[in-house]
Amino acid sequence: MHTYVQIPRWKGEFAIFLVYGLLVFAVSMINRAQFGPTVGWISMGVLLLLFLYLYRRFSGNYFVSADEKGISWRQNIMSQMVFIPWNYVEKVDFLLFELNFVIKESGQVVSFATSGLSEEETTALKKVVAHYTRTYSTSDLSA
Repeated sequence: MHTYVQIPRWKGEFAIFLVYGLLVFAVSMINRAQFGPTVGWISMGVLLLLFLYLYRRFSGNYFVSADEKGISWRQNIMSQMVFIPWNYVEKVDFLLFELNFVIKESGQVVSFATSGLSEEETTALKKVVAHYTRTYSTSDLSA
């Protein structure tokens, strides 16, 4: 069993667009009130350049992939790719809008939000995860 789902770019980048847009607006309005319109536009331009730098630095594909090796994903513009091998997973909590993976050694919980996926894609992903976690949860503990 294998599943690969491409997360749409707008779902991965919407939050950062919203935050930087509000930040540019707030700084521009504060500076405009204190120093006049020129400084407000300058601050907006500097923040826009910062946004373009961050966009170029962190943009990429947003996906979730589950196969016989493990599960990997990258959800948004500010995240790094996460890979969890199945033999590291102790338990998986299938919640309504996320999957929580409990890691064996440390007890750490790693969450994957399914809000970027459609309902059909989420159901298919949950089936694949359930299949592989059952396979490894019944394996020999000495391995």
